[in-house]
Formats: sequence, C-alpha cells, structure tokens
Amino acid sequence: MAAVCLQAVTGLLLLSVLLPPSAAACAPDEYYEKLGKEYVCCKYCAAGEQISEVCTSRNKASKCVTCKKNYYNPKTDRGPCKQCDVCSRAQGSLLKQPCTDSSNTICECPEGSRPLNNRNTACQCDAGKEIVENKCLPCKTGYFSTQKNSACRPWKDCNATGQGISEHGSATKDVKCSKLSPGTVGITTTSVTPASSAHRRNVTSLQNVTTTTNQIAVNIPPTPGHSFYWGTLSLILIGTILLLLSAGIILTMITQIKNKKVNRGFKRGERFRVPVQEESTGSDSSIAKDCPA
Repeated sequence: MAAVCLQAVTGLLLLSVLLPPSAAACAPDEYYEKLGKEYVCCKYCAAGEQISEVCTSRNKASKCVTCKKNYYNPKTDRGPCKQCDVCSRAQGSLLKQPCTDSSNTICECPEGSRPLNNRNTACQCDAGKEIVENKCLPCKTGYFSTQKNSACRPWKDCNATGQGISEHGSATKDVKCSKLSPGTVGITTTSVTPASSAHRRNVTSLQNVTTTTNQIAVNIPPTPGHSFYWGTLSLILIGTILLLLSAGIILTMITQIKNKKVNRGFKRGERFRVPVQEESTGSDSSIAKDCPA
C-alpha cells in the first residue's frame, strides 16, 4: 500500500514539471506567459494602458504604454487599447455614460426611437418627429421634418411673400406656395327705375347705365410687402368710379326733368291761345248780296 502511494506522489511531481501552470495558479492581477521552456505569472498593466513587452522570469512586471486619447483598456486585458464609441445625436444616439480609461462609452436611444445596432450608437427617430428632451416626439402643428433624426422646421408663410397656398403642409412635408392671379374687387351699382313710362321712353341713355347689379372688375396685381398700399389705392379707385357714376345718373335725371317741364309749358300755352278767324276772300260778294242795287 505504501508503494502505491509513493508512485502516485512521484507521478504528480512529474506532471507538475512537464505540464504548464494553469491560470488559476496566478494572482487575479496576473497572467501566465511561456518564456522559453518555462511558464511564469506576469503582472497586468494598469487600466488605460496596454502591454508593450511581457515580463521575464526575473521580473514579473510587464512593460506598459498609455492608451491614446479616446481609447480605453480594462485592467485585466492583454489586448491593445480600444477606441471609444461615439454617441452621435446626428445618428439619433444619446450619451448615457462617457468613455473612461477602463470602460467604453455607453449610448442609449431616445424614448420612442429604435436602435440600429447592439451598442445603441445609431438610432432612428422617424420623419415627422424630432428628439426633444431625450424623447422622439411628433412635430407640433405648423412644423415638419422630412428625414430621420432631423429637427422639425416651421412651414412656409405664403402670406408673408404675397402668395397663396397651393398645398397644405403636414408633419412630413412643407406648405407649397403659389403665385396669386390679380385680385378682382366687385362693385355693385344700384338699379334706377324711371317714374313713368313716358320718362322711360325719353331716357334711353339712363337705361343703359341703370342695369341690375352691374359688376365692375378692378384688377389689382399682388405685390409682396405692399398689400396695404394696393388696398388703399383700390378703395380710392372704387370711390372715384362710384362718384362718377352717381354724377352721371343725377345729371341725366336733371336733364330729363327740365325737358319734361319745357314740354309741359309749351302744351299749356297752346291750350289757352285764342283762335283768329281768317278773313273771307269773298267778302265783297256777300255785301253785294245783302245790298240791293
């Protein structure tokens, strides 16, 4: 029995010499490295550094270099420094935790958007929305966005440029403006009806003027930024036209009334005129008949 135990111990010693040490044999802040025919435990570099040269059998400390800016490396990593992720707002990503010497950047997607990769460095906030206070929200009324992860912009103000609206806007498209055709201002004249049929027959020119609901069109070309000026000018033109029409109607009626009075006076004079008897051409012959020869 003693011989069996001695053989087992001898075998374990031989295995310990022939086989390399395991990682468990080194301390938590060490890694094992093969140096020629032997294996040794070497020290890791500090966080934010990378190993430039491994240790030796006489010195367990590794040679290290500091990571460049915007690079990191954990303390227990034997690999090279790694570049920090960038949380770009243009890509719809928000910064949750900045990059450190030992850890990468942590990005997050705004509420209401969706991630495009597992590190959340790119997210999508759809068109018609914008990122406001870490949330992907629809554009307010009067605003729009046509691309993902873009800010909402106000609709065009067509009235400010003297134009009309040809197509209304929405959350994903702008208002479309169109040039206005010259405006038409309607002026309605009042019809005038003569008092009598005789007067209606005499006033032919007045009949041409007094039509029912005549429309006079005044074209006013729209001029950007001068709407008040054109509005005032149109009112002056309309007032002038109305005054001219009224004056013409009044003058025509006065002329017709005067003509009517003259005609009535002439007829009244004929009614009271005394008729004059005409002398008979045969007076001599009648006297001759009454007086005997």
